[in-house]
Amino acid sequence: MGLRGTGTNVPMFWIKPFEMRFLLVCLLFVLSDAVQVKDFPGSTFCLDGEIQIKKPKDVPQRTWQGLHVIDSSGLEVDACQILPEGSLLTIPEKCINHETGRRVAHLSLRDSVGNNVVYQISCKDEQADSEYMEPVIQCTPDYMEATISRKLSGFDDEIVSRPPPASTWTIGIDNGTLVKLNLQTAKRLGYDLTSNVNSLTIRVNVKAFGIQELISQGQKFYIGNIALIQERQNPKIRVDVKLICATGPPACNKTHMTLSMPNFGGILQYIQLGDKLVELTTYALQEEGITLDTSSGVQLSFELDKLQVGKAPKQRSLPSLTLVFLIDDLTVPMNLSLQCFVPDSPPFVFDCTPDGFIIFEVLATLTKPNLDLDTVTIGDRRCQPQEKTSNRIYFKFALNKCGTTEKNVGGKLLYEIEVRALWKDLPRRNISRDSELRETIRCFYNGSDSKPINLSVVTPPPPVSSRNDGPLLIVMRIYPDISYQIPYSDDQYPIVKTLRDPIFLEVQVLNRNDPNIELVLDDCWATMSQDPQALPQWNVVVDGCQESHDSHLTVFHPVNNVPLATYHKRFEVKAFAFMQSGQLSTNFVYFHCRAIICDITSPDSSLCSKRCPPSRKRRDELFLHRHSTLASLPGPVLLLDSEASLTSEDEQDVITQVTIGVLPAFALVAVIALVAVLINLNLKRKPKS
Repeated sequence: MGLRGTGTNVPMFWIKPFEMRFLLVCLLFVLSDAVQVKDFPGSTFCLDGEIQIKKPKDVPQRTWQGLHVIDSSGLEVDACQILPEGSLLTIPEKCINHETGRRVAHLSLRDSVGNNVVYQISCKDEQADSEYMEPVIQCTPDYMEATISRKLSGFDDEIVSRPPPASTWTIGIDNGTLVKLNLQTAKRLGYDLTSNVNSLTIRVNVKAFGIQELISQGQKFYIGNIALIQERQNPKIRVDVKLICATGPPACNKTHMTLSMPNFGGILQYIQLGDKLVELTTYALQEEGITLDTSSGVQLSFELDKLQVGKAPKQRSLPSLTLVFLIDDLTVPMNLSLQCFVPDSPPFVFDCTPDGFIIFEVLATLTKPNLDLDTVTIGDRRCQPQEKTSNRIYFKFALNKCGTTEKNVGGKLLYEIEVRALWKDLPRRNISRDSELRETIRCFYNGSDSKPINLSVVTPPPPVSSRNDGPLLIVMRIYPDISYQIPYSDDQYPIVKTLRDPIFLEVQVLNRNDPNIELVLDDCWATMSQDPQALPQWNVVVDGCQESHDSHLTVFHPVNNVPLATYHKRFEVKAFAFMQSGQLSTNFVYFHCRAIICDITSPDSSLCSKRCPPSRKRRDELFLHRHSTLASLPGPVLLLDSEASLTSEDEQDVITQVTIGVLPAFALVAVIALVAVLINLNLKRKPKS
């Protein structure tokens, strides 16, 4: 993408062969001194309140005496200037970083060939493992909330009487790669962190960036991984939080309420109803009226008779249900409340025909758990269905067949027959009063004459007109992937993209259905404000064609499998193209397009002729007679570097954190600056010709 109104002049010394070779040698020299991070090769002793390590045999004593403790950013910790005692080094608690389930420390020393090496020492936190449980995820249809107690291991040295404000924490969002954000940016993406003396509370919108939505049996389930990171002071703390939320809504019928969750990597450990713990044994589940199916994810069916009756007569609810999962060796409880309304309709469809037949079908999926259709019987068990599949069974028989009973009620004939069935996965037995499905079909007929057949004729509507009057609408959308199936909704903005992510855009014309017109793009561009005229602007489409001044061209995609394909234009841009002064912009980026409507039968403009690049003269003539229409995305796209940590603006007095190995980068900058100075001096010393 080209940056409007800017230019780049390349200094001559960059293209001179000698200077380039010299600069390359300096670069390789600096990179050869880069810090390496390795697991500590010596013995490690994990003790209460400290970690002891023993000198490896191949490390010289002088090197061993010169080691120093560094923090996770690669900077030496002044309070941790400790010396080994012989071959042993004791690392106190204040020099240890706490992560979920383990304690970590870093040491820096020179190896046998003089390279600077960082060793990582890690201890499994047995105390934390024995007492640690992931915070309970309070699950609602709109958000997930977790409260982390400051009494957990890792907060021991934190001054809880005056805890640091929430703004000193960083939120890490694991969306394949860890994106570290300050609180202000994270809040705009759906993450809200608050802090008090006793705890940290993180509330996350289920539609937030980094939260994955899964569907099981039409019910929604959300999952995400985040980390709360405190790197501003000692001890360094990292708390990993597994976010899970089943929002349902649960499926309800006349007998059961069923919650369905997909396979997401968690293993259900136990169930808690209010204050009562329910183990996952057949006896314990049956006592509570619960059926569990883990063949494909987790399906929990609750008998309605065991549930609380709500304010409405047909309302049933579980006010407090906690499901405890094991996820990546962490115990993660999810708390939610469920409710449903008992439906009025029967669990199967039937009909009493005027010519004296009873017709009905039973679907296996109309109850939870599913019905075993092999156990479906009616009054006379010898009667067989007309059709039967693995999910459906169909009966049709005369009123006086298959065990139907006949009664005279108020001058009308009443025919009744009972349908019975068992659930799947239950021990086979004779169908009795304990059957899981018992429904009675009743048909009423006049006793004196036949019931007439009522017919209704439905006249189909006339075909839709090929012309619509009204305002012409052109809209712009963004999609998650190249399939262009479901665009992002308005409540999902801002859309977060990381460096090198593709951005899939579409422009579409609405309120027309004429097959002889086509939407044609004019110019498309991006700005850092909602104003399409704001500067700077990055071109992505120029005169309906790819931006020719960018090495990463816009990619146009064909439009298939949609009605009126000529009403759509789809294209893809790369997030890494949004650079300003060599730096990735972390501001919000807004996309805009101008488009025109062309008559396919008689193109009247250079844009309609689909030539790239079009004639500038013809394009100018076009705009004397017609104007293009502007369309913009309904919200911004936030571009982030997945490896960068964005620091808070209100903490400029805190030293900016850098990753391990950043010191050689400063050396590289110094070498480049020195080379530039030497080349400049060399150029000045050349005699004039």
